Amino acid sequence: MDTNLTLEAFAGFFEEILGVPPFPWQERLMRQVANDRKWPSALSLPTGSGKTATMLIAVYHLALEAEVGERRTAAVRIVFAVDRRLVVDDAFSLARTLEEKLLQPPGPVTRQVAQRLESLSYNGRPLVARRLRGGVPREDDWARTPAQPTILCSTVDQVGSRLLFRGYGVSDRAKPIHAGLMGADCRILLDEAHLSEPFRQTLEWVNHYRSTQWVDRKETSGPWGVTILSATPGIDSPSPFTLTQEDYANPVLGARWRVNKPTRLIMADTPRGHERTADENRVSALVDEAVRGIADLRAHGIESPSVGVVVNRVARARAVFDRVRKQVGDDCEVILMVGPARPVDREQLTETLGKLHTARVAVQGQDRPRPIVVVATQCLEAGVDIDLDGMVSDAAPLDSLRQRFGRLNRSGRDIPSFGAIVATRDDVTQEAGDPVYGTSIAACWDYLSSLAEGSASPDMKPAVDFGLASFSARQAALPPTAEAFSPRRDAPVLLPSHLDLLVQTSPRPLPDPEIALYLHGPDRQPSSISVIWRRDLNSKMPGDRVRRLLSLVPPRAAEAVELPIWAVRRWLGRDTGSIEILADVAEVEPQDRPAIRVTNRRAFRWTGDDDGSRWVGPSELRPGDTIVVPATFGGVDEFGWNPASGEAATDVADIAAEPYAGKYFAVRVAPGLVPPATSQRLSEVLANTQNRGWRDVRDALLDLDLGDETRERLARLDMARRNNRVTIFYDLYETNQSSAGQPAGVALVAPFGVSNGDVSEDGPQPTTEDDASGSMQGVAVALERHGQDVADLARKFARAAGLPLSLIEDIAIAGYLHDVGKADPRFQALLAYGDPLGPDPDLVLAKSSMHNVHVSTQRVGLPRKWRHEALSVRLATLHASFQKATDAELVLWLIGSHHGWGRPFFPHTDPLDRESRTDLPPVLGQQIVLDPGPGPNSLDYLYAGTDWTGLYERLRNRYGIWGLARLEAVLRLADHRASEKERLLAKGDVLIDERNEFSTSS
Repeated sequence: MDTNLTLEAFAGFFEEILGVPPFPWQERLMRQVANDRKWPSALSLPTGSGKTATMLIAVYHLALEAEVGERRTAAVRIVFAVDRRLVVDDAFSLARTLEEKLLQPPGPVTRQVAQRLESLSYNGRPLVARRLRGGVPREDDWARTPAQPTILCSTVDQVGSRLLFRGYGVSDRAKPIHAGLMGADCRILLDEAHLSEPFRQTLEWVNHYRSTQWVDRKETSGPWGVTILSATPGIDSPSPFTLTQEDYANPVLGARWRVNKPTRLIMADTPRGHERTADENRVSALVDEAVRGIADLRAHGIESPSVGVVVNRVARARAVFDRVRKQVGDDCEVILMVGPARPVDREQLTETLGKLHTARVAVQGQDRPRPIVVVATQCLEAGVDIDLDGMVSDAAPLDSLRQRFGRLNRSGRDIPSFGAIVATRDDVTQEAGDPVYGTSIAACWDYLSSLAEGSASPDMKPAVDFGLASFSARQAALPPTAEAFSPRRDAPVLLPSHLDLLVQTSPRPLPDPEIALYLHGPDRQPSSISVIWRRDLNSKMPGDRVRRLLSLVPPRAAEAVELPIWAVRRWLGRDTGSIEILADVAEVEPQDRPAIRVTNRRAFRWTGDDDGSRWVGPSELRPGDTIVVPATFGGVDEFGWNPASGEAATDVADIAAEPYAGKYFAVRVAPGLVPPATSQRLSEVLANTQNRGWRDVRDALLDLDLGDETRERLARLDMARRNNRVTIFYDLYETNQSSAGQPAGVALVAPFGVSNGDVSEDGPQPTTEDDASGSMQGVAVALERHGQDVADLARKFARAAGLPLSLIEDIAIAGYLHDVGKADPRFQALLAYGDPLGPDPDLVLAKSSMHNVHVSTQRVGLPRKWRHEALSVRLATLHASFQKATDAELVLWLIGSHHGWGRPFFPHTDPLDRESRTDLPPVLGQQIVLDPGPGPNSLDYLYAGTDWTGLYERLRNRYGIWGLARLEAVLRLADHRASEKERLLAKGDVLIDERNEFSTSS
């Protein structure tokens, strides 16, 4: 490894990544972090100053410290979180740029950084950048190793729920892994912290418990901390890191700071002779100002201006969007941005938004063929780096307005800009209040009016300059009251008793603390439910058939809309009126609270496994659910959530799955996905081809009118990997009763992907939480080999994570012994199920050569929901390797919890625990006779004078709740990667490098 990386080379690293030198504050912060070996608690930086570049500073700090092992203070996981639904797209764009540049370094400094980061990674990738959006089960490829340098861009809901052991969209058994990774060896950068006050307070409590209760074993949880970022003055920190005169003198930052942004205050009154509602007045005024802005900017020489219109409600944004399009016609390009939208649909806006990106506008100016109008909700306030020539806004709290006008002439160009704020009489009446912002809009309007006294625009409207320097000076001379800012609600105190409940994940306790309270405060509903639309789904399909269909064509985050749970409940219940108040902030549920109507509109809850995936009604929805609904329900269009729309939704599953095509590829041909006239003919064709090969089926289908996209996907099957392996599934869809039970649709699956596809992600794999499917992956692996593979990887992972030597060896011992319970003859019979010769008495297996056989464990004499980990705990204490453990209790805990069960209870009892077990084959080279006695699945179990739950309590006090979860994650991820490696090696689809690491040959 090149050890010559220095702090002084940071500027070169920055320029190699972004093509521009760092601002003075960025170099100053880098020096402070590196020299003090810690981050400031808060950064108070104005909008447009480049706060997202803190990710580069965090990555460079990690590279500087990559070699120091246990003394490392730089976290391997960098989380950039913001409380907006749109979310984090620009931050993620920077993260991906950083990932790509480190994978193919453009210069000598990035090459040195990449080499250092590779020493921590498992697969040789210097950095992984991922966007957590919508909790969709099985999409957790960021959580593959405990020490992989990673940048995660996400929302408060996704980050906070994982940190508190309740990860939205994460199965109960996987929740400890995510908590262990998010709550340990992690630096959280909370952007626009004023938007996330309750979560900020919760993070303070987390930090408090980490720093006071488990001081003696902090090394087990690694470096961890929170830095809040805000462009809004007055953040709660005694000495935030801020800009200095050196920054203001910088040509680029100085121009952004000094630019003027004159903004008119418009009161939307009802014209005489008209009877319009206040909201109709508002929409009309917003549209008029947008059109006026275009004309005004053109009159000042800007031929193709860009104007933003930002409003406080999703429904209002749609109304403004429709009116603007009608009024400007083809003269302007008009786009709509709302937070609750499918990422696949939002990607269609990328080209237009790219024309408005700050860096591009600063260089090329208004390089556009025609004007652009961007109509948006609060999603434009954070995470969107665009530079507009004009801004028209709803009246809003002062902090929101500062954010919105931060997008106006963001780069500080020498141009005239146009600004307007539109209010109605209802807005400025204190008594009325606002369902989202309370009375803060009225207080802000009063404050802006006082600033505008004696200042007017040419049309005699009062005006305020929202330029950073000008407004800051006026604000210092005449400070606003706290009431002019968005209401900041307090989170409930996170008590130790709450943590005691939250860390119980298997099973979850009753009562279970409501996570939303700690993320958004009381009376606020989080964006905690993900909705996906599928055209080949209908509510009459049996649940087992839907489970199989979704296992083969799994839901993806890119096709999901994140929504408040109350809005989805009301939509499914056909009550859309109160959804009109939906905003892009965590808002209060409407107080009318009508009873959910009896409705036949059900949704399918997808949990990624058979246990929790089922049809549910509106009242059964839970925070964090991922639900799949028939496209015929409507509710979404190309711009996002549209509950009033009854038009069938498009099915974007194929587009969302494209990043997985190189490793897994599926084609659906079924009613709803083909033209209606084709459905009957499709059934006849399938009936005639059931006994033919997949190419014959494919060719027969191509003779039908399927649509261009389906035909193109069928043609791609010719490039299926592994000797053109394709599997046909006829029984996924409802049989056509009118055609003598003929199949109504089909899915053709290339389980190893197609050669012209993306290989950036893994395809679906059997869940390892179930003993049968997790151990039946089509590859026979001996117990001895698997135990050694896991031990070796666990040792490597623990060393890279910077754990002490004693813990490294204890985790390796747990890895070696973790599966010894599979030696039970009943389980060996399960692994050989379907083999006429039965299990091989001379070969004890950890994995079966059978592939995902669906068989009840009771067929081989195992109790229902039997877990091998419980027997592994009993056998481990009798094995010679166990005697080498430094912390024997930790080793037993890691063995017992390595699939997420037993935290703190197991789901089964075993009558053989009461008998002497002389039937066991040799276990890892040692013959063991097991005396009668209870295992950890029994309340009677004792080890070293304590039962299993008492052992849990001891270890939590010893290592801390996040530290213990981190140690579990080290072992469990080693088990996952070892299983993956064994499967790929057996199939000849793996390359081994000089470090004995592997990657898929694709």
